[in-house]
Amino acid sequence: MPVTRSRSGHRSVAFVLLTVHYCLVVAIAGTAVAWAADKSPPQATGKLADFPRWVIAADYTPDGKLLLTAGGESLLYRAGDVVAWNVSDGTKAFDLLGHSTAVWAVTVSPDGSLVATAGYDGLVRLWDMATRQPKHDLVKHKGWVRSLAFSPDGTRLASAGADGAVVLWDTATGAESKSIAAHMGAATCVAFSPDGGTLASGGSDKLVKLWDATAGTEKSKLEGHGDAIWAVAYAPDGSMLATSGADRTVRLWAASDGKAVAELGGHNDWVTSLALSADGARLVSGCMDGTVKLWDTAAKAEQVGPARLKSSVWCVAFVPGEKSIVAGTHTGPKLVPLPEPALLPPPPPPEKPRADEAEPAAKKSAPEKPANP
Repeated sequence: MPVTRSRSGHRSVAFVLLTVHYCLVVAIAGTAVAWAADKSPPQATGKLADFPRWVIAADYTPDGKLLLTAGGESLLYRAGDVVAWNVSDGTKAFDLLGHSTAVWAVTVSPDGSLVATAGYDGLVRLWDMATRQPKHDLVKHKGWVRSLAFSPDGTRLASAGADGAVVLWDTATGAESKSIAAHMGAATCVAFSPDGGTLASGGSDKLVKLWDATAGTEKSKLEGHGDAIWAVAYAPDGSMLATSGADRTVRLWAASDGKAVAELGGHNDWVTSLALSADGARLVSGCMDGTVKLWDTAAKAEQVGPARLKSSVWCVAFVPGEKSIVAGTHTGPKLVPLPEPALLPPPPPPEKPRADEAEPAAKKSAPEKPANP
């Protein structure tokens, strides 16, 4: 996988993370589970603003009262955590304890009754929100699981793993309902279409694929990214698909036929995460260089955005009310106020050359005509 230089040590850590998946993830993950089996992650204390650990993923409950964050002491083998926070005052509500390695994904079911989490060790776990206890452990993937998505009706859960598989699970029974050999290399992200009929996946093979969510058959393949895909998200009305990746771009696609609609550039590092506003008019993207960018999906142009953060951004999500976002970083979650929607001003036109600069180079360099003898 191509790698660009960066001044951040966390950038190189992320590359190591992805590289291991191609060759040693199965053996290493198994060792990690045995090594950390008797270690429970410490419970979080204090407030959201003071939480110092890695936040790799985040999601809000449908009623907007709780924010769930997932991460741990590091990206890899150390103890992971899932913490629920009260949105009203930022205090901790409770922990979901049990992951012995970093937690890379957390998502809440559409009705708020279930939470799904996935760790670096490959464990996918379904939690009952009423009891705050595990409901099912979903064991299938060989190594790291990067992404999870509930179907719109909450009856299915999709998981994407470093083994290249996308697995569909029955959330009532915890049984595997379909396994798709989706990507050459890691499957890195998944998202259901709003009608539940299509499942989108992205992979380290630079491809975004659309699948029939029932049959598990491939419907189309979206090509254009120049490096691994990191995030995929559907517009709320299902008309558009947004993707981002290690090629530093955000791309928009027509969901109906998979045709490319726009390429949005401007990030200077891997674009790790995406989120769309409730009306689909605004797209936010987070990047490893600490930047958070806002995009007008109709104009296909960048909006005025917040100041760059001091830490690499691993996830972004709109806060209920959409006046701010939460960004997960390696130094904890950051609540970032959002400017009112406004397009960035166009770049200034190039300066006109001065008269002497406009003179043809050949004429300027020609020797003076010799005087008559």
